[in-house]
Amino acid sequence: MKYFYYLRLFFYIAFNWNTRLACFTVYHEIKGEKKYKINTSKIEKVKKFSIKGDNLEHAELYQGANYYLLEKVFAHLETIEDSQDTGEAIKNILDFGCGKGRVLTVAAYYGFSKITGVEFAKELCDTARKNIIPVQQKFPEKIFNVIHANAANYKIDIDTNVFFFFNPFNEIVMLNVVKNILQSLKENPRETFIVYINPVHKEVFMSAGFEQIYHFEKMKYIQASIFMAGARWEA
Repeated sequence: MKYFYYLRLFFYIAFNWNTRLACFTVYHEIKGEKKYKINTSKIEKVKKFSIKGDNLEHAELYQGANYYLLEKVFAHLETIEDSQDTGEAIKNILDFGCGKGRVLTVAAYYGFSKITGVEFAKELCDTARKNIIPVQQKFPEKIFNVIHANAANYKIDIDTNVFFFFNPFNEIVMLNVVKNILQSLKENPRETFIVYINPVHKEVFMSAGFEQIYHFEKMKYIQASIFMAGARWEA
């Protein structure tokens, strides 16, 4: 059954983009699912789920973030942490639109100690909780949370210092989420990073004062950016 999902993913990407991208994506999809022992490949239409809040019209199709990009950006964050002299650890991550828990799982392998996912589809939350059970057993010292909530209304913990986005919603919702991040930074100024896969609304972060410190692009469509707000940043 799982290989049916891979085949479906291949044709979806090949039809909408190109076959080279489809081959690359499916290769890393198979490799990543096997490596992390989770089931997150199936593309889903979010309209069929039980939704929290009124942002259904602003939601995007569920598809897991590319494993190649995930490992690329998390590895880069590790180099930032190794090189900085502020004493602040990059340990607490919040994934907006966490879907089936792929990012939460991979984050655990890259040193994050508090790992939170926010998802407005109840069924995806349930799947994410199921997927992270083996990861919780492997890393019992880490704190995992999957929260069924509307991202636009979610109050951010003041110790979260990495925010992850894989183009989970449109610009309207993104503006509200960024506003909440800025409020959290005002309450507790700290060094903060935005990891943004497929950054189609990156101007929202740039206009809010975040600085792009890293950008990676492969085959035109595989893109990721990291933005930063300094420890002394004020809203």
